[in-house]
Amino acid sequence: MVNNKQVRPLFFLFLALSLLPGLALANKTLQASVDRNLVELGDIIQLNINGNFQTTHRPDLERLKNDFEVLGSQASNQLQIVHGQFSAVTNWDVQILPKRTGELRIPAFEVDGLQTQPIQIQVAAASQKQTDYQVSYLEAQVDNANPYVQSEVIFTLRYYHLGSLVRGNIDAPQFDGFMVERLQNQRSFERQVAGRNYRVYEWVYALYPQTSGEITIPPQSFDGTLLHQRELRQVKQKSETIQLKVKPIPPEFPPNANWLPAKKIELKDEWTQPNNLKTGETLGRRITLQAQGLKASQLPNLDWQETEEYRLYNDPVSQNDRIESGGLSSHKMQDFMMVMHNPGQIIFETIEIPWWNTQTDQLEIARLDQRVFDVQSNPLLEQALNLTNPALEPPTVQPHSSSTLWPLISALLAIFWLITLVLLFKRHTNTTPAAEKSTPTNDHIMVQLDEASIAQLSQLSDAQLDLALKHWLKIHYQIQDWNDLKHKQPKLFTLMQALQLQLYHPQALKASFDRQALLHELNGLSTHQHHQTTSPLAELYPDQKNNNG
Repeated sequence: MVNNKQVRPLFFLFLALSLLPGLALANKTLQASVDRNLVELGDIIQLNINGNFQTTHRPDLERLKNDFEVLGSQASNQLQIVHGQFSAVTNWDVQILPKRTGELRIPAFEVDGLQTQPIQIQVAAASQKQTDYQVSYLEAQVDNANPYVQSEVIFTLRYYHLGSLVRGNIDAPQFDGFMVERLQNQRSFERQVAGRNYRVYEWVYALYPQTSGEITIPPQSFDGTLLHQRELRQVKQKSETIQLKVKPIPPEFPPNANWLPAKKIELKDEWTQPNNLKTGETLGRRITLQAQGLKASQLPNLDWQETEEYRLYNDPVSQNDRIESGGLSSHKMQDFMMVMHNPGQIIFETIEIPWWNTQTDQLEIARLDQRVFDVQSNPLLEQALNLTNPALEPPTVQPHSSSTLWPLISALLAIFWLITLVLLFKRHTNTTPAAEKSTPTNDHIMVQLDEASIAQLSQLSDAQLDLALKHWLKIHYQIQDWNDLKHKQPKLFTLMQALQLQLYHPQALKASFDRQALLHELNGLSTHQHHQTTSPLAELYPDQKNNNG
């Protein structure tokens, strides 16, 4: 028999368990709230939707878009058991921005069959306190609103704000009609304005107008979120439009000169070995053009033509742009090397570059004064240039006049006919071996350098040796350019190329020049070619050997 005292607690326990689902459902709530009901246009409203339960569903925020801009939303879930008590919370934090003034309504939201209550929001116009000071503003300015065409204009864009910048975005500036160089991407600093400390973000550009006349720089835009006086504020700022009146090239500027509007231009040069010059020696000159307020691409090239007194070599142009506090500075530099050909006086004429000073608004001239050098004769070089054998030099062919053209052709035809008869007769008789009847040909005549000549060449400087060898090749082998040796004598070409690099490109990465190897190759080449000056006639008639067999 069951005791009533034992049954009664079990009954109440069963009843409590059966009622738990209903009690849990009865305790589920969904609420919506805002941090402020009275706001100004531009203020950000924090909307919170809270449920004391867990769910995978979410409120429909699209219902806000008639009157509000949804800036962002974030959902979070919490599940806790404290002293055996179970609790669950789901939150949705939403940032909304009123689109207009007046009385606006945040609608009710539904989640899992539960609904929030709608919320009324009163939106007023922006406070008039901003007439005393601005919480934030965007400023754009130029250092010169009336520049010359292609001259430098410094454009500066600054964003000022109070409080903390939570989020910010500035559109990339667009500059139509300008060549643009960014001087400063972004920097941040503090500045006191009307007794208040503003945080400032700054961007700087160098603009070069490409045409004269009126050019407009459109307003720049900034939008972001500020936390000011414990309130989040959505800000959208625009700068003022800037109008430039660009002046053309002034009429007094030389018409055939490169237009150079700059704050400053300097022209300078440096010389190597300016004293005691001799023929065959080298004279180096470095010319540098420096400018403030221009890009290096706007500067002219620095070059001139060689003369009979010297041969000119030049390295590639070196140019660079450098950002400075007042704008852009640049330089263009070039190295020249001259090999002295003839003794006497060499005059390097004055170099003048006109430019327009944008600070004083007047024409100026950058100048390198005239330089005069005395070049002495070099006995060693003269001896090297005379290392020739006149008897072996090819004869000079004199041109014939048109009146003797046809008689000459007739004579040549007769000679060729006689030569043909002689060759046919010799082939028929075949009394002398072909190898014994070979004769030298002008195509194989070479000049051999003896030991004395090699000794004289070894005493020359590198520049003198280069000049002497080119002269020697030109006289005896009709080689006008040492590059012609590339396929005929590759080893000699490589050695002379090393000499050229050492002379005229001292900064190039290269192997060291071997003077003794070059002289040895010349001596060996000449000797070898001397022994190959005969060409057997039998090679012209390969079938002759068979006939003699």
